[in-house]
Amino acid sequence: MLKNQYELGIVTFKPDDPRITATPFAEETLELVAPAGHKLCSWDDLMQMGFIDHPDGQAMATRLFSRRFPGNAGIRSVPVQGYCNQVGLLLEPVSRGLGFTVLPCYARQAFARQNEITVMDCGVSVVDQLWLIHRSEWPLSCRATVVVDYLKTQVDLAHQQCVQRSGDGA
Repeated sequence: MLKNQYELGIVTFKPDDPRITATPFAEETLELVAPAGHKLCSWDDLMQMGFIDHPDGQAMATRLFSRRFPGNAGIRSVPVQGYCNQVGLLLEPVSRGLGFTVLPCYARQAFARQNEITVMDCGVSVVDQLWLIHRSEWPLSCRATVVVDYLKTQVDLAHQQCVQRSGDGA
């Protein structure tokens, strides 16, 4: 961003550089997702099932498990049963019973076979804030503003669906 290669970005942390303007863009609720029919009620259940990791998996799991399973040994102690770096395929091994994962609600919603997975109730929600960033020296271009407005509408709609779905006990 600071090398003028990009006009805008969406990041999971708020930059503290005064040359970058950061505004809240969206919130992502993290979910513990298991194969359908499995219950992950204790740390031992997680250890037995195993973790399907992804690029942000350990960081997301650490944040979620610090609230859901306080005093646990940490996600690094859970056996890794697989790894996937494609969001569209991440829940495939979970749906086949190979392990559990932690990911944002939006990513879970993108999986076509919802009946093959289950979202575990983790009590208090863990929500990540996404930040829209751009250079402070100039406003966003008109075309970038159109794209941001469209994305914001779509993200807000997906967030409403996540909230409704979690209210239904999904």
